Amino acid sequence: MKIYLFTDTFYDTNGTSTFIEDIARMSQLHNINLKVFFSNQKTPSSFYKNVTSVKKIAKFKMPFYPQFSLIFPSYFQIKKLLREEKPDIIHISTPGPLGFCAQRVAKKLAIPIVGTYHTNHPSYIYENTHSKFLENISKRVLINFYKDFSLVFTRSKENKKLMINDIKIDSSKIKKIPIGINLQKFNNINHGKYLIEKYKIKEKVKFLYVGRLTDEKNIKFLIDTWNELIEEKRLDAALIMVGAGKYLNYPLKNAYYFGEMQKEELLSVYTISDVFLFPSITDTLGQVVIEAQISGLPAIVSNIGGPKEIIKKEPKSGIVKKIDKEKWKKAITKLYEKKQFRKKLSKASKKKKHRYDILKSFEYFIDIHQKVLTKDKV
Repeated sequence: MKIYLFTDTFYDTNGTSTFIEDIARMSQLHNINLKVFFSNQKTPSSFYKNVTSVKKIAKFKMPFYPQFSLIFPSYFQIKKLLREEKPDIIHISTPGPLGFCAQRVAKKLAIPIVGTYHTNHPSYIYENTHSKFLENISKRVLINFYKDFSLVFTRSKENKKLMINDIKIDSSKIKKIPIGINLQKFNNINHGKYLIEKYKIKEKVKFLYVGRLTDEKNIKFLIDTWNELIEEKRLDAALIMVGAGKYLNYPLKNAYYFGEMQKEELLSVYTISDVFLFPSITDTLGQVVIEAQISGLPAIVSNIGGPKEIIKKEPKSGIVKKIDKEKWKKAITKLYEKKQFRKKLSKASKKKKHRYDILKSFEYFIDIHQKVLTKDKV
């Protein structure tokens, strides 16, 4: 079986890219004939022998989202590639320009198409534009995009509901892939003491956020909540912000902006932190929440989206709260004041580590592709 996977993001600092990197790595290690084609401008590690960049013909800043660019690939290169190499099945991970190009060619060549719905795009668009019109347009585009897919993976139950209700994907065509991450990268992590010295962090308890500093991640809510809490309670607590976006270096009390970090260095940040904060209401899974859990950090997450499934799963390893400033202030204060409670949740989060082995996700991923291919051939 020859699988060709197309993605508009690779070697980026986001959950979609991390998952695809893990799948590419596992395919290489287990001699699975899977190739990844990407269109962004990153340079992957030389480790990946099954990853190829496609030719780019145009690049534009994404409307309403200048942090990202739309990179348009050569349609004719994709057409020539698929005609000559004849993959058995196409996997499309992103409904971006490369994803649309691969979908169009695959349909013309009658190659079975599967995909993964990693990102709740309509919600992202609404949070950044506050336009219901644009949100509805994006839903219609996605309905048309996914209608001919043989199967679409989801990474959380919450996301499956969105796929059925918003994108109109038949529930029989949706498969939930087990949560998985490369656990090996958590071995021999360098402790982040040097970061405490570098940023001169003196506060006793350290809270952490990792992700884009943008509206769809609900960052303004976190900033306002934190500023009010520090003003009211005078907590001896720091908030470390890792990531880039429009709210980078926004006025924030007792806070340290680390900016974007390399993946290896990011793991060191978890070692100096006590609690993870993730207020996003648009995430379909929350890969960084899993990383925080594996690192033993209790987490406070919103009651909307995929992250709550990670936290609520027994043993409970954090607090799930509605997006309400007073409720979040109380939750943060509780984890700040009650050290033993914090330790209890930390132990619970570490116990979940064995559930997140990427091997389970990978084996399921490949098995479902084989079943789709067999069914389509029949």
